[in-house]
Amino acid sequence: MGLFRLLVLCTLAVSCTTTSMPLKIPSHLPFHLRGCNDTDMLAMAASVLQDINNDLKEGYVLSLNRVSAVQEHRQDGLGSLFYFTLDVLHTTCHVLSKKPWRDCEWRHLHEQVYGKCKALYYVNRPLRILYLPAYNCTLRPESPCIKTEASSSGYQPTDSGPVGICRGSLRPSVDDKKIANVNCDFFQSQKNESTHSPSKDVLSGSVQYLPDLDDEESQEMDPAEAFPVHLDLTTNPQGEPLNVSFLFHGPMIKKLFVLPFPKEEQRSAECPGKASMSNPILLPP
Repeated sequence: MGLFRLLVLCTLAVSCTTTSMPLKIPSHLPFHLRGCNDTDMLAMAASVLQDINNDLKEGYVLSLNRVSAVQEHRQDGLGSLFYFTLDVLHTTCHVLSKKPWRDCEWRHLHEQVYGKCKALYYVNRPLRILYLPAYNCTLRPESPCIKTEASSSGYQPTDSGPVGICRGSLRPSVDDKKIANVNCDFFQSQKNESTHSPSKDVLSGSVQYLPDLDDEESQEMDPAEAFPVHLDLTTNPQGEPLNVSFLFHGPMIKKLFVLPFPKEEQRSAECPGKASMSNPILLPP
């Protein structure tokens, strides 16, 4: 994953000279609105989502469908803290596989799970620092137009042996018999392994799974209620300090200034960005 991070940093360094200047909003609001289709923001969003997937302990790998909003809060002499809102989709890869999300296949529409993630991401280009302090995701299954009998189960041994994830389906055939199909993937147990340095772990990360919405519910429910994604390391409108000294060498104390997560309407006119899967039923409001 070190090569992937280096590629992201190189992309950020190159694209900062080729993308349009960020639009600065009024001085009393310190956010710079960034374009959701800008090359550097797309590269950074890919890194954000990979770090979220690395932190997950259960469920399926999330893929990036589009960047919905991104705001930049520049820190004096310490780089920038980015506030990302991402539209995501489930893939067929379990998180225990540790596969990069780009290497995973999308699910079929009738079994798709989609949603929205908000994330804070700290970037210091000169020192090559990329750090995910916090994220929150809310996911819902699509209102399926095809219903099948399907189930999945997992086996986790008590020692450090392999972990198995099996998915099965049962469907009728032309002669009134039922056809069973079972696929299993086995992974090495992650119990005694850590992909993070203890000091660089995510401070606050969570995923909520909500029930699917039928057509009547989706029409009656307010969009904010349909995908209630909340991420606030602080609710103080004046902001709070976040100690990130562990990311630096030396005895000096380094602190970022964190503000409450900006509202989505505070976004660039170029947002939301282009969706990889543009079916409207898979795009959160």
